[in-house]
Amino acid sequence: MNRRQVLQSLGATGVVIATQGSSPLAAQARKAIKYEVHGTGPALILGVTAAQGAGGKGYIDQLSKRYRVILMDYPPTGDDAIAVESSFTPDHVCDDILSVADAAGAQRFAWFGYSWGGAVGLQLAIRTNRLSALVCGGWSPLDSPYSEMARVAGVLAERAKEPKNWATFYKALAKWPERDAVSKISVPRMTFAGSKDIIDTEGLTLRIGPMIAEHKADLESMGWTVRLVDDFAHELQTRPDVVVPLISEFLDPVLLRG
Repeated sequence: MNRRQVLQSLGATGVVIATQGSSPLAAQARKAIKYEVHGTGPALILGVTAAQGAGGKGYIDQLSKRYRVILMDYPPTGDDAIAVESSFTPDHVCDDILSVADAAGAQRFAWFGYSWGGAVGLQLAIRTNRLSALVCGGWSPLDSPYSEMARVAGVLAERAKEPKNWATFYKALAKWPERDAVSKISVPRMTFAGSKDIIDTEGLTLRIGPMIAEHKADLESMGWTVRLVDDFAHELQTRPDVVVPLISEFLDPVLLRG
């Protein structure tokens, strides 16, 4: 069963054509973005790759008991990725997500992203006032090497003969004033990672867990909830049995209060 079939088997589906938005790039033609809605309650959009695969049921089954979970078939792949290779910037991505939120009737929504999805969550938080909460997993809100990520993403894409969408995204953030922007995020916010989350690739060492640990006091002073999960690396996202209780402890008081 491929990724699209998995999505279709999980529940009700919808399609949105993202053609309008606030950024200049939004005028470019976009492909249809498929999404699904599960459960009822406060809206929660997932930007977690593991939630789209065979293990996604663990996320959907648990989270949809308390939230209205919106699962996007995103980011684009194949020909859809090629079509937006040069325009896959944070503005483009955020426009796509907001278009899906509109189509799903979610005027307000929480975002839970992991890895690249965590980086996307930071960009959403500075672009819209529609977020009710932000969970940034597997990505450090401070001192993430966007320029180096652009270089590495470009090398990996060229080697695999794939579109350079990731390189386009990270390159657009090369001069992003990260600390200043992150310090101004006011929505309820959480970051977490495995304590052993360290990725070595193409001469770049991405110290996600250790970086969050080093900035823990700084982030907490900015209002972030910070959690580190012992003995896990980047594959933590494949363990909904560990992740869902962790994020629910943060999200429940924010989304279900009253």
